[in-house]
Amino acid sequence: MSDFLSFLYAHYIKPYLDTRPMDDGDTFRASLCENNQTEETRKDVEAVVAFAAAHAFLLGLRTGAGLAEEGSRQT
Repeated sequence: MSDFLSFLYAHYIKPYLDTRPMDDGDTFRASLCENNQTEETRKDVEAVVAFAAAHAFLLGLRTGAGLAEEGSRQT
């Protein structure tokens, strides 16, 4: 992951995700992930989550830009 994506995840995406409320199912799944891992596995999971979240954010930007472009062509 690029330095920009790492920065974006650490300073924008992760703080946002941490403030989102979790329902009972989310809490249960999070506790399973946190309690049943070694320290090495936990680092791997955090890296995968960071990668997926950053790329999902970029996909959202591209999709939004594409929708805006498509909307301007139709008018």
